[in-house]
Amino acid sequence: MDTILDIGVGILRLIPLILAFYVPALLGMATWSERGEGYRVKAVLWFVIGFGAIVAVHLLLRSVSAVQVAEVIGLSAVEMAIALVLARLTVYRLAD
Repeated sequence: MDTILDIGVGILRLIPLILAFYVPALLGMATWSERGEGYRVKAVLWFVIGFGAIVAVHLLLRSVSAVQVAEVIGLSAVEMAIALVLARLTVYRLAD
C-alpha cells in the first residue's frame, strides 16, 4: 500500500498542478462568460467542485502536519489564480 502511495505522490510531483487546475478553470470561465444568473451558479459549482476535489486529493496524498496542509493550500491558491488567468485569456481569445 505504501508503494502505491509513493507512486501516486511521485506522479503528482511530475504533473504540474496548474494544468490540473486549468481544466475546471477553463470550464468555469467558459460557463461564466455565458449570459444569465443560472450560468454563474454553474460556473461557481465548476470552480468549487473542481478545485476542491484537486486540493482534497493533493492534501490526502501529501500532507501530514498542519504546516504542510497550510503550505499545500497556499500553493494551491496561487496555482488556482494562475490557472484562472490562463483560462480567462483562453476563453476570451477564443470568443473573439
